[in-house]
Amino acid sequence: MAVIACQGEARAQADRPDPALLRAQQAVERQRFADAIRALLPLAERGHFGAQLSLAKLFELPIPQRDLTRSLHWYARAAAHGSPDAMEAVGLAHYLGRGTPVDMAAAAEWFRQAGDRGSEAAPYILGTMYEKGEGVPLDLRLARAWYDRAARLGDVAAAARRDALDRQLDQEGLTAPP
Repeated sequence: MAVIACQGEARAQADRPDPALLRAQQAVERQRFADAIRALLPLAERGHFGAQLSLAKLFELPIPQRDLTRSLHWYARAAAHGSPDAMEAVGLAHYLGRGTPVDMAAAAEWFRQAGDRGSEAAPYILGTMYEKGEGVPLDLRLARAWYDRAARLGDVAAAARRDALDRQLDQEGLTAPP
């Protein structure tokens, strides 16, 4: 679950996983999410990326109590480490208004950063935003470029949108970027 994902990060930060991570892992396995949160908080506050990302995911759960504001806080802290997944999650929070008011411009910037760092989903979402002019100027060429990036990562829906935009741009006498 959420804590399992952070064990690989914990290994990257230390030769041996922190005992708090192991306690959190055991708590999640027993579905004692409040105990997992208590175990992770001190690590996350000290800047441990895996603990931050795990807390963000745990606060999204309805058990013990969903707290999207705290989830966003920890995703933003994990994003500061350069995590494209965390950046994408912050973008989605702004896009959907989860734990923060809807802010399409902020969402676009987070999706751009996530896409530049290798996120698989962010380029498609950003392409959609450019295609619709949500939080960014309407720009079919940029939409096509972001769809192309997502398609190169294996996103079939993005490839279909890219191809549709190629046809539309061709009909309008415009050329798609290479």
